[in-house]
Amino acid sequence: MGQYKENTPFGIIMRALGDLITLNMLWLACAAPIVTFGASTTAMVSVMFKRRRYHGVPVVKEFFREFTKNFAKATILNLVFLALGVIAVVDYIYVFTQTSGAMYYIYLGVASIAALSALIILTFGFSQLAVFENKVKNYIKNSFILAFIAPVQMLLSWVFFIIPWAILFLVSNPMDFLAYFGAFYLMWGVSGPAYLSVMQLEKVFSRFGYKREPGSADE
Repeated sequence: MGQYKENTPFGIIMRALGDLITLNMLWLACAAPIVTFGASTTAMVSVMFKRRRYHGVPVVKEFFREFTKNFAKATILNLVFLALGVIAVVDYIYVFTQTSGAMYYIYLGVASIAALSALIILTFGFSQLAVFENKVKNYIKNSFILAFIAPVQMLLSWVFFIIPWAILFLVSNPMDFLAYFGAFYLMWGVSGPAYLSVMQLEKVFSRFGYKREPGSADE
């Protein structure tokens, strides 16, 4: 009877939501030191790909297995991502507080290029690491190639992360927004949009040999 209930639509949905909450908590805990942001993100995305591909994936066990397995490459990729992020933030701050004239546009251009590059690596770099074996420099290079090949999927991935906060902001008054924001972020704020992004990335990666074949996690 328990097996029957688990295979009902309600059971499948509840199990998926529970797994996403677990992944969200694991990601928050492991990404908190910042230097482990890349390894945590790669581990979360890897589990999501596996969960969509296989049945019965042990979420916690697989998360830490992938976290350890990809730690070195994910950390190097993370340093590149963070460096671009720092350049973007510093230049944006400088643009809006110090510069004027021609320098305004120069710094604004540098900041925008750095920010866009960081987002591209965030979208395609760590997800490549989650499913393909390659060198870090190739993950970076291929991220920009994929951005040109699949701009729609890339933009959808970004929109998935924006929509929840936009909805919460519109439906709640300012006093309640932080409470709703915090509760949602702790439960599904990262894992929910990331899972929707993985669904888009499957379409992109399928052009390069990735195959989603339902089966057992023990295969």
